[in-house]
Order: sequence, then structure tokens, then C-alpha cells
Amino acid sequence: MRWKLLLISLSLLVLPWSGWRLLQLMESQLRAGQAETLAASTEAVARAMVRLRGALPPDGPRWTIQRLARTPRIDGRADDWAGVRMEPLGSADDTFAVRAAVAGTLDETYLLVSVRDTTPVRANVEWPGAPGADHVQLGFHGTNGSQVLRIANAREGDLKLMALDGEPSPFRLVGHWRDTEDGYTIELMLPRGWPIARVGLLVQDGRPDAPPRSVRTDAADGSGNWPLWAIQDRIGERLRSLIPDGVRARLVDDQGWVYADEGALPLPDEDIGMPWWKRQLWVALAHADAPYSQDAALADRVDASVSSAATNDAAARRWQRDPHAPRLLLSVFRPLDAERPTRALLWLQSEQQSLLHADEALTGLLGTTLITVAVVVLALLFFASRLSARITRLRDAVDGALGREGDVRTFAPIDDRDEIGDLSRSFSRLMQEVAAHQAYLRSLAGKLSHELNTPIAVVRGALDNLDARALPAEDRAGLERARAGGDRLAHIVRSMSEASRIEQAIAQADAEDFDVAALLRQCQPGYAQLLAPRQLDLELGSAPATLHGSPELVVQALDKLIDNARGYTPEHGWVRISLARGTDGLQLAVANSDSRLPASIRDRLFESLVSDPGGRRGSGVHLGLGLHVVRLVAELHGGRADANELPDGVGVEFVLRLRGMPRRSGGHRR
Repeated sequence: MRWKLLLISLSLLVLPWSGWRLLQLMESQLRAGQAETLAASTEAVARAMVRLRGALPPDGPRWTIQRLARTPRIDGRADDWAGVRMEPLGSADDTFAVRAAVAGTLDETYLLVSVRDTTPVRANVEWPGAPGADHVQLGFHGTNGSQVLRIANAREGDLKLMALDGEPSPFRLVGHWRDTEDGYTIELMLPRGWPIARVGLLVQDGRPDAPPRSVRTDAADGSGNWPLWAIQDRIGERLRSLIPDGVRARLVDDQGWVYADEGALPLPDEDIGMPWWKRQLWVALAHADAPYSQDAALADRVDASVSSAATNDAAARRWQRDPHAPRLLLSVFRPLDAERPTRALLWLQSEQQSLLHADEALTGLLGTTLITVAVVVLALLFFASRLSARITRLRDAVDGALGREGDVRTFAPIDDRDEIGDLSRSFSRLMQEVAAHQAYLRSLAGKLSHELNTPIAVVRGALDNLDARALPAEDRAGLERARAGGDRLAHIVRSMSEASRIEQAIAQADAEDFDVAALLRQCQPGYAQLLAPRQLDLELGSAPATLHGSPELVVQALDKLIDNARGYTPEHGWVRISLARGTDGLQLAVANSDSRLPASIRDRLFESLVSDPGGRRGSGVHLGLGLHVVRLVAELHGGRADANELPDGVGVEFVLRLRGMPRRSGGHRR
């Protein structure tokens, strides 16, 4: 019952589910509104920035002049170039690859070229074999014209260079060639007095046993020269003036490099304490497209998913959840120039804590609903448990009011003024009526035997008178049948009277301490003679088996069991008497072979006037009083009588479990 009520009470979970759905709906509406607000801000910032000269990077590949933290020492090492990204220019295979970068300070601009070359063929630039050896060609293009220089060193040191046509260089380059384990590095400072707008780079790999190969910068116009693009401070200043507080804005070029980063997100509140269950609820509610990464937020280059998020005039949006704080981050991406959407991207990012504040209020409502449901469920479960316990006690009381042999015991009704109390009182009245009916049935045998004695005597007298007369043979046969029926009826009446007397005698028997094992040894010779030619086995053990009870009644019960075994065991069979000692008293068993318990009366074997004449060997009238006496003796000694079939159906065993009669205070032993 308690489980049924619990299942019914689970229907109340629709309340927290409804609260959860409301929470999700409100959270979705809040998200949509905040996303629209940030998207509008992104559009306004983009329209203002696109009017600023230099805000857009040049079309196609370019040299982005990155910022150096300090003036580098020109020695061919990259130690001073920390934080500068090297652009891969190309790779023939694992033996030849080129990376390069342009960076600068406030006054100077520098070029760093890193070459992996596992087949070195070195020569100074002035040597005749220099055009086929390892070398670098630099092309400078500006308002003063164009100039292409070849740089080639046979060994590490200052750069050896000349014009591509063999003439000396028109300007001096400060640089250094440094050999490395897998190639070489060139570090140089671009000339000051030569205004440079575009720079081209070609790196040749001379090979001893193969033609040279090269990697060069490629441009859309086929010149191989990339424009220099310096990120101006006024771009960042202008961007900072356009964004509101608490918003971070970044400009990203078509290669994913961030060339302007202004504003900052507020730091997460370190004092926010959230229990684990509430954090799990927050994680389930605050779904995000991707987790927030602090390393990615500080990187100079964004991943391809960001650079390709917005490729037209429409703004793309992305939600991120901070794994270290209960906050959501909203990002909106938009092309900086709608006419040329692939050139640059505007990225605005803001923290959305209003969701957290709204969720806190609704989480409180959800928590209250859950507590209410829990209280109702517990109350119903408590009521169901108490109701089930009362019904269980009533069932146990009803079961205990009826003994194993059908006797009715005392049934105490409960005083509760409800339906269960009414049911208990109805059971009590029913048990009283059943007990009265059983008492009447027990006294009925004595009354019938008393009332039938006189009619039986009259019938016998009449038969005796007829017997004294001379009767024909056929009449005398009928007389004998009538006399046999009268004798049988008289035997039944005497047995009924005997049953009543036995019950009274057993109830009034005196008790004493005696050794059951010794008593059985005394009875063995008589039982062996009675059962002959059947085999009698005695299994008693050597230790004494003391019992407080009536030895006469125990012997009488044993006589009944031996007589029963004799009647159902063939002459070639066996009978076994065994005695076992246990913590709960003695166990006296009589087993016999070649018989089975009758299925029709198996549950009523020990009741009065119940017998199975069809299965008993021999003739005579058997009313089933013997096993009834056995049961009465066992109950008098605080035990019970049982009957079971032996394993494999080889026979039957009757067991008396005897604890002993209660000792009477002030009593005496006979």
C-alpha cells in the first residue's frame, strides 16, 4: 500500500517540472533580449569603425608589423621576439620549410626569417656559385622605387648582401646570419632612410645532388610582395571610445589575428559561494555553445570557428559558460565592412549576470516547490506506513487467533474509532461465535454418546430375544448383520465417550522429571513383540534426555504412534524410534516404511474422528482418535506434532516436539 501511495504522490512532481519549464522559458527570453542588445551595439560600433582610415587591413596576404616589448639585439636569435607570431611561408617537405615575421618598436622595424634546411649548401654572396647555393632574396618597394637584394653567407656572421644584378647594395642593412642545428636564421633591421610599403621574400635551398628549390611570398597581383601594415594606436583608441563599460571588443583580420583588443570583462566575484547541488542546477540550465577558456581569451590569434562565424552582414552569436564561476559570456561576431565581409571581423563580448540574478530568484521558487513536494510525499509515506502497519498487525492477530489444529484463541480487538477498528471488532465477534461453535461441537460427542446408549441397549435386547428363537437360516443371516451393525454403533459411541474422557484426563495430568531415553528402552521389548515380524530400530543416543512432564501420557502417545505404524507397515517393513536433543527441547520421532500420507486428510491428520480406513491394513473400526491423542499430549508438553514423508518416498515419519510441561508453583512430584 505504501508503494502505491508513493507512486500516486509522485504525480506531484509535475509542480517542480512546471517550475523548471517556466525557468527555462524565462531564461530563454532573457538570453534573446540580451543577445539582441549586444548585436545592436556591435552594428553601431562596426559602422563607426569602418569610417576610420586604416581600420581595415589590406586585402590579401600582408606583413603585420607586430609589437616588440623591447629593442632586439640583432644576433640571429629569437629570444627577443617573445610573443611574436611567425608566419609559415611554405614547405617543400620535411627537409625545407620557411617561417618569417615582421615586428617593430616605436622607431625601428625588424624582419626575422627562420629556415629549416637539412641539406646545407653555403656560399658568400660574392662567390660565383652563390646563385645556386642557399640564399635569401629581399625585395623592397616604396616611393623611391624597387630594390631586390640577395643575402648569402658561407658561415655565421654579419649579412653578406648585394643587389640581384651583382651591383653593391644601395643601402646598408644591419643583420646577422646564424646557423642552427637544422638550418639557419636571419635577423635584420629594415633600412631607415628608405620608405618601404611592400616587402617580398624568396628563400632558395641549394642541394648538392639536385636542382635548387625555393619558397616565396605570393600576392594576388603576382608580384610576390606583401604590403606592410602597422596597427595604429588610434584604432584601439577609437574602438575603446565606442564600447560601453564591461564589454570587451576585438578586431580580427581574415587570417584570425587580433589587431585590436580593447575593454575588459569584469572579474568573476570570488565571494560567490554556490553549493554543489545549485551549481549542478545552474550547469543544467545555463546551456552554452562552448566552454569559456581563459587561454583562448588571451591569445593573439583566434580559432577558425570565430574567424568564419560571420561571413555576411548578419551577426553570429555564441554563448560560453565559465567553468570556474557561475556566469555566462555572450559573444557577437560581425563583419567590420559589410561590402568586404572577409577582411575583418568585429567581436564584442559581455558578461551576462542578469541571468544569474533571475535564476537565483526562480531557483528559490523551484527549491520551495521541491521542499513542498518532499513534505507531501513524506507525509503520505508516513500515513501509508502507519496504515500498512495497522493492517499487518490486524492480519497477524487474525492469523494468531486460529491455531494450527483449528482451535480458536483469544482475539483482542483494537479500540481505534475508524474503519480498521470496526473491522477488528467484527473479527472479534466472528471469532467468539466460532469459538462457541467449536465448544458446542466438542461437547456434542459426549451428549450423543449419552443419548444413544439407551436406543442401542433396546436394539441389542431385541436382537437377543430374536436370537433365542428358532429362525430360518436366511433370517439368522440378517440377524447377524443387524447384530454386527449394532456392535459397530456401540463401539463408535464408546469411542466418542473415550475421546471426551481422554481430553479431560490429559488436561488434568500431573508432571514430573523423567528420562525419556530410559523410558523408551523399557518400552522396546513390548514394541518389538507387537511389531513382529517387522524390524524395530531404536536410535536414542547415550546421553540422558530429561523432560518435565507426564511419562504415562508420553507412553500413551507413543503407543498410538506404534499402533498406527503397525497398521500401515507390511510385515517385511521396518519401524524406527529416534530421539534427538536440541536447544528447544526434545524431538521424539516414529518412522515406518512403505507408506505415504493420505493426500485427502494430510492437513487434518491430528484432528478428532478423522481416519483413512482405506489405507490401513487389517480390519476393524478406526475413528482417528490415536493421532488426536498424540497431538493433545504434544501440546500439553509445550510442543506440537508433525507428520512428514521421508526422502524419496520410502516411508512416513511422525514427530513429537516436546519442551516440557510448565512447572506449577507449590506443586509436588509424584
